[in-house]
Amino acid sequence: MSMGMKDMAASLASLDEDTRRTMLRTRLQGFAAMPYEERVRAMAEMLGGIHGLSDADHRALVASRTCVLSQLPHDTQVTLMRSHLAALVSLQPEQRQRETEAIQAGMATLSDDAKQKVMAAMQEAQAR
Repeated sequence: MSMGMKDMAASLASLDEDTRRTMLRTRLQGFAAMPYEERVRAMAEMLGGIHGLSDADHRALVASRTCVLSQLPHDTQVTLMRSHLAALVSLQPEQRQRETEAIQAGMATLSDDAKQKVMAAMQEAQAR
């Protein structure tokens, strides 16, 4: 986990919501285009970087990421969720718990339709 990733996470967290979502959309689409192993490594590095944030910034960033994820095509959602699940293994148990709670809080902000779509993609990602 490089200091650069922590700085990038802090920078993202400080942006207004629209700009943060635009940047996260670009980042997630970039992850989705990577080969699996490279994607898991990159996502693990990102997860490590955001865990240096305050609880409020961490939750805001994960909520934005969850919103962006809900707007991506189903296959992209599944691809990213599979890699996210694999990347979670690199975190300490308390970090995994923090991530899970932040995702749940982010999910609570979605419309019912978006929630259902994300949950369907999550179930498919976990079924593999």
